[in-house]
Amino acid sequence: MRSSLISIPFLFGLFYTEAYGQSFQPNSCDSAKLTIEEYKKCITDSVWSTDINIKVNYITGLKTELLPKYRTIRKDLILTAELQNALRSLRVIYDSVLDRKISTCLVDMDKNQKYVQPKAYVSSLLSFQTFKFYPDVYAMLLNDIHLQLNPKTPNAEMMKYSMLVDGIYDSIPSALKLRLEHITNSFATENDALLNEGFSPLFQGSQSQSELKKYRIIYFLLWME
Repeated sequence: MRSSLISIPFLFGLFYTEAYGQSFQPNSCDSAKLTIEEYKKCITDSVWSTDINIKVNYITGLKTELLPKYRTIRKDLILTAELQNALRSLRVIYDSVLDRKISTCLVDMDKNQKYVQPKAYVSSLLSFQTFKFYPDVYAMLLNDIHLQLNPKTPNAEMMKYSMLVDGIYDSIPSALKLRLEHITNSFATENDALLNEGFSPLFQGSQSQSELKKYRIIYFLLWME
């Protein structure tokens, strides 16, 4: 099982709280113990409670409705050994980069939040966690923001990732690619319906329609490798 930054008890507790309509415990913001900046951060943290609920609802729909519906479809796909090996290589890179990005970004965000915005922290954590449930290679590997965002991705590395993704896409047989286009278009439509509830995934940037088509196919194939 792939590693997860959220423990099972933590997720259970969070989903239980949301499901039964229990409110989150308010922050204890003591101006006598906090600096002025820390106090302001602490008292404004409650605005993230709604954001957490939105993300929990999206993850619930993703993991209990959308992904189970498409899991058998993905399992039934017949791929060549070469394509499977290339996907597994990309998966190793994706998981490694994702773990490194999450670890660094969460540390930086906690620092920027002056360590007194637990709800903002959880909200950020949930956003990153969606990339573990269903891969997004563009968001984690190919978005130019990572040339600047700590930890920075060297341009040469990003070019290598891009070439690997393009090579995988080009190696997919035409008949399978056409089938995958239909599958991933349907998946995207249903996922958009979940997103319409208010969740906005991180690092989506500006992608052309041809790029979206290519990346969606890669995500779907990578999902269960």
